[in-house]
Amino acid sequence: MKTRKEFLSSIQKAKLIVIKIGSARVSGEETKINDFLYDLVGDIRTLRDQGKEVILVSSGAIAQGKKLLNEKSGNVPNGKTTLAEKQALAAMGQNKLLNLYESFFSRVNIPMAQILFGRKDLNEEKSFTNLKQTFRQLLDWGILPIVNENDSVSTEEINLGDNDILSAIVASIVGADLLLILTGVDGFLKEDFKIDLFTEITKDTESLATGPSGPGTGGMFTKINAAKLLLPYGIKTGIVNGEKKHAISQFFETENFGTLIANSAFPHRIPNASEIQTHFFSLTSE
Repeated sequence: MKTRKEFLSSIQKAKLIVIKIGSARVSGEETKINDFLYDLVGDIRTLRDQGKEVILVSSGAIAQGKKLLNEKSGNVPNGKTTLAEKQALAAMGQNKLLNLYESFFSRVNIPMAQILFGRKDLNEEKSFTNLKQTFRQLLDWGILPIVNENDSVSTEEINLGDNDILSAIVASIVGADLLLILTGVDGFLKEDFKIDLFTEITKDTESLATGPSGPGTGGMFTKINAAKLLLPYGIKTGIVNGEKKHAISQFFETENFGTLIANSAFPHRIPNASEIQTHFFSLTSE
């Protein structure tokens, strides 16, 4: 079994990378958001200059919708948000979120496209194939796909863990080499100590994972489950602190930055639609 240090070379050789951004990274204080996005676009520009392909999965539409509603009327829902309110906020905030990304990625000459989908798009083989081909065409054109759950029309959003599971599904669909999840902690913590490497996700591991602590609906539990989804396909998952400067670059350059979930015993392969559906439903129904 490889050590964390021995995985660094294979991480650096990753060709196709999915990066997941949580709500907390693109909500809150404007200066903090801008600092994060400045680092993000620089790191992604570096990856692309190295010949790598990148897909971004971003939460934050609902948070942006709340911000916009507050600016317009101050009538932001208090307490538990209903499904109808979530869908309406997502519809308001999605364009605002994409405009925010556009304002930064345009500075480093990275064109982008939006992809919205939900569970129903995986149910039919034709829809699954079309989705897969769309990702491939955009990447071939040098376009950065930015993905979000189709919150404004779907009812599954609450089950996707602030898009953690969605990002794993995207990584599965495209056959990514690596899923990198940016969060607000240094990785998976056990008794305040960071675990550098997991080669399997056990029930004991899951029991130590916590729920959401910010504006999103995820938490470490859904991140660990996202990694669990990918392990059988030989797709590595990194959980890193997105508040650290150039967190993405640090993960590729430092042997123990964040937490890595990987097992070299599983060869890399691309699952089909039925496999993704089976694993997806098993994880979101537990």
